[in-house]
Amino acid sequence: MDGTGEEVARLRPDLHEAVVQAVGEDPFPRVAESTRFTQPAIVCSSLARLSALGLERPDFYLGHSLGEIVALAAAGWIDEREALVLAAARGAAMADADPQRLGSMAAVKKGGVEAAQELADQHGLVIACDNAPGQVIIAGTIEGLDAAAETAKASGNRVRRLDVAGAFHSPLMEPAIGRLQEAIDATTFRDPHTTVLSAVTAAPIDDPPRRLIDSLTHPVLFRPALLALHAAGVRRVIDAGPGDIAAGLARRTFADLEGEDAVQIDVPGIPVTEPATQNGDDA
Repeated sequence: MDGTGEEVARLRPDLHEAVVQAVGEDPFPRVAESTRFTQPAIVCSSLARLSALGLERPDFYLGHSLGEIVALAAAGWIDEREALVLAAARGAAMADADPQRLGSMAAVKKGGVEAAQELADQHGLVIACDNAPGQVIIAGTIEGLDAAAETAKASGNRVRRLDVAGAFHSPLMEPAIGRLQEAIDATTFRDPHTTVLSAVTAAPIDDPPRRLIDSLTHPVLFRPALLALHAAGVRRVIDAGPGDIAAGLARRTFADLEGEDAVQIDVPGIPVTEPATQNGDDA
């Protein structure tokens, strides 16, 4: 995310000011330190990029994990400043949920959801993300992940530990619920103008407060959500987040998106890869 703070300050100085206020300091210089800075910085950058695109209203919004806050703001459920406050609260709550860093996450190389679920069941873990074909993430205690890696190796599979600060999207995040709930209780939810598809249920959101809480401890069903969009006729998707993580997941999930593999949208000073989805994040 190098240079992202400067980009936001140029595109949307009001958002840059708002995220500093929400966090208590500028999160961009400290994004590598903790999710308490990374999450509000990602939401701020995504909102700035999305507004700079000047797109016509889409049929759906979909956010990956943290990106669901961006999607809610873009669809009119909440305003942008409330989105930044929620992101700051979420990031801080998740950073503090496992102070001893007893949990983590890992990618299962082969076998898809079935193989990942079998490993998870054997070692007291859970599936944390069903991101795309060939990208399933498990989460839980480091001890359990190490044991799963040994089991996978013995069967010709591989479990690769991720460089993350906790077992996100697992029961180990339950201590984060209270702090996020306080921020949700202070948020005004409005009638949306666009449908937001939940990455928790792969269905349209009708209860944002519940889904925001569920996203802490429930798996991210990004692949099923993408398939639901595809079934609804979606063939063109745009990634407004920094980087192109969600773009890659979309390309891996279905191949008949309109446009070439990496079309650059001409936004002043912003390369945005297309096709893609709403947002990817570290949690």
